[in-house]
Amino acid sequence: MVADASTPAKVLVVDDLKGVRQVLNALLTRAGYQVIEADNGQTGLDLIRAEQPDVVLLDVRMPGLDGFEVLERAGTIDPDLPIVMITAYGDVDTAVDAMHRGAHHYLSKPFHHAEVLAIVERAAERRRLSRQVRSLRDQLAYVTPLTDLLGTSEPIQALLIQLDRLAITELPVLVAGQPGSGTELLARAIHARSARRHGPFVAVDCGAVPTELLDSELLGHERDAFPGADRQRRGQLEMADGGTLFLDDVAALSPSAQAALVQFLHHKRIQRVGGDEELVLDVRVIVATAADLEHLVEGGLFRRDLYGRFAEATLTIPPLRDRPDDIVFLVKHLLDATNAELGKHVQGPTPEALDLLVAHPWPGNARELRHVVKRAVLLADTHITPAHLPFASSAPEPAAAPDPPDDPTMPLAERTRRAAERVERQAIADALRHADGNKRQAAQALGIGYKTLLNKIKKLKLQPVREPAP
Repeated sequence: MVADASTPAKVLVVDDLKGVRQVLNALLTRAGYQVIEADNGQTGLDLIRAEQPDVVLLDVRMPGLDGFEVLERAGTIDPDLPIVMITAYGDVDTAVDAMHRGAHHYLSKPFHHAEVLAIVERAAERRRLSRQVRSLRDQLAYVTPLTDLLGTSEPIQALLIQLDRLAITELPVLVAGQPGSGTELLARAIHARSARRHGPFVAVDCGAVPTELLDSELLGHERDAFPGADRQRRGQLEMADGGTLFLDDVAALSPSAQAALVQFLHHKRIQRVGGDEELVLDVRVIVATAADLEHLVEGGLFRRDLYGRFAEATLTIPPLRDRPDDIVFLVKHLLDATNAELGKHVQGPTPEALDLLVAHPWPGNARELRHVVKRAVLLADTHITPAHLPFASSAPEPAAAPDPPDDPTMPLAERTRRAAERVERQAIADALRHADGNKRQAAQALGIGYKTLLNKIKKLKLQPVREPAP
């Protein structure tokens, strides 16, 4: 329930002492608030998810989950929720610690009724204002439609219709598309159009996480779970509780991380690495990949049961090179935006430059197009000409160590792995050539992190490419 001028604010009181709950309930009810109660931390978290209160009064010291742990978990469920901590009389240090951890305010026992009402009133007003800001932010998200970022072609229109249909469901979703095509953009759009839009959106680039740390990244770990684990750490699934987890480059997940994800999708429960406690989480999972997962499944490189959980809800972004109408549209849209950003008045590409733009294969898709247009506007005075485009670059293409010919008797999984490496090597080589050897620009065009690109260059044995002089 959203509190407004006609709806009383909803206050959740979380305290293991029945007498404290009764006093606060009576006081707040007389003042016109709607009051709900929880006698322990876990019930309080469940009510935060189910009831969406406007204010929480939370006792610091409770058996089981204490107030600080509830405060932390509540922040991942509803980051804007004002929480007032209840402390013992004179426990100033605890109150200050609570404020540093994100609490809105604190109350000391025994209560002064006027102080309770004043603090709750301010917290409820803060909640009302934050809801208004969030509502305006959501409205602004629709002012710039996805067509302005992806294009207006028939394939994109059909894709966006499918996206809207999937957004209102709770199905796990696979977004398939080449690097730079907008997979994370679609994932965020699904989240923004879903009932989870007020919850967290947590994005993880699986390819940028060392393989041996993927389980811990996904599930979290307990203290001393492995060498170097000097404290408990929450995983990305736990951080996304109440919202959406987006796993980019999902094909890079290790076998054990794939198994853990299958178990979560089936049971909605996880165990941190090195832990025994089962955590029940409410998370929708969206994954993205540029790889052919079905091909990887056949080669034994990706779990069939995990692929099956996503296969029924797949969004596929067509490569930009197959959508010439969108190239023309996006060039104009990006030109207008870049002119406004840079304070320039470049009128547009000449016919010769536009022909080059349409004919370019765009291995980095829309992300690469944005970089090319911005660079051209920076260089141009009145019009973008072929001289302002990097396609005729003379930078040497990075050479790769030649692959040995495939043995006809080689296992299918190994042949599939080699084929995938050849495709990845060529995509990286193309991106580096079009970026004049600049690895950071190439990483942006490919839609991966800079460190991920460096790791892949080393893994694929691409010869070093000299960075351009600054």
